[in-house]
Amino acid sequence: MLDTEPGAFIFGSWKNVFVGVWESQATMPAVERMVRATNVVNDLYPNGRSTIHIVANGADLPTAEVRTHFVNALKKNAGQLACVAVVVGGTGFWTSALRSFVTGLRWLAPRSFDFRMSTTIEEVAQWLPAEHGKRTGVDLDPRRLAQVLEGWAAPRGYSR
Repeated sequence: MLDTEPGAFIFGSWKNVFVGVWESQATMPAVERMVRATNVVNDLYPNGRSTIHIVANGADLPTAEVRTHFVNALKKNAGQLACVAVVVGGTGFWTSALRSFVTGLRWLAPRSFDFRMSTTIEEVAQWLPAEHGKRTGVDLDPRRLAQVLEGWAAPRGYSR
């Protein structure tokens, strides 16, 4: 674990994968803390890393200012990013709005890394290890990755 604020987020890493679980709306201070946490992972793994964000059901949409901060962080770290995955589960208006937000991020982000939006942790665990391994040389066990992500996300409001 690299940083946490109860009820808001948890940031950590497993091998050379940064994981962010968002329990509530991403704010400017939270994104600044995320950037500091990713810098730690960048320093530990100069040959590249992947990032997985999991959004708990019901977290409010980030503001336009926060979206810009996310895009700037992606641009700044593009050279070290192998893959980025965002998990937005659930159904309904909230899910559609959040998926639109993530799609907008992708349009503004550099194309040097693979970027996927998924509806489940299992989808990410099946896709990410192969691409991550090709780009970073670090092997990830899909089953263990899913266990790590579920272990961090389930207590924080993520549900399938």
